Amino acid sequence: MGRGRTEMKRIHNDVSRRATFGKRRRGLLKKAGELAVLCGVDLGLLVFDDGGAGKLFDYCSPSTSWSELIERYESITNHKFQFQFQFQGIDHDDDDQQQLADLRRERDRLEASVRRQTGEDLPFAATAAELDDLEQRLECVLGEVREMKDKLLEQQLDESYHKVSSVILFRRTKIDSEAYKAILHPELNCE
Repeated sequence: MGRGRTEMKRIHNDVSRRATFGKRRRGLLKKAGELAVLCGVDLGLLVFDDGGAGKLFDYCSPSTSWSELIERYESITNHKFQFQFQFQGIDHDDDDQQQLADLRRERDRLEASVRRQTGEDLPFAATAAELDDLEQRLECVLGEVREMKDKLLEQQLDESYHKVSSVILFRRTKIDSEAYKAILHPELNCE
């Protein structure tokens, strides 16, 4: 018997809401990674946690970077991030320079976050919660690697089994045909 459908409304209990956020966030980031790999799409996902520590969780496809995603988004939609600069009666060259500087800072911050999330740039002052979160993500990735390895080993084992079966069948057929020839033509038997 399955669980009932959860009603989509805000969870008022802080502890339950934080636990649900943690579980669903991990699931969402995992689904984003699967979508990027399975469908070969470039994908960026940002999740801002307004409760608790107010952390940022993000995912960017391995085949691209945040700056490339932002540039592609802007070129396709003709929409610029921080568009408020375009509508104030200020010199647009200064606005463009400011916007470019802001985007570069944001890109650097996001890339640093990705390095930190993957453990590449782990600070010495990391909190226990940050280390636990990193450990959980690494365990998730390790589980996926083990699953892929198991599938590959199973496939190789199946291939080896089929090769051995083919060799055994070939040898039986060869022995049977030699015995058949010896029965039909005993004069050819040299023994």
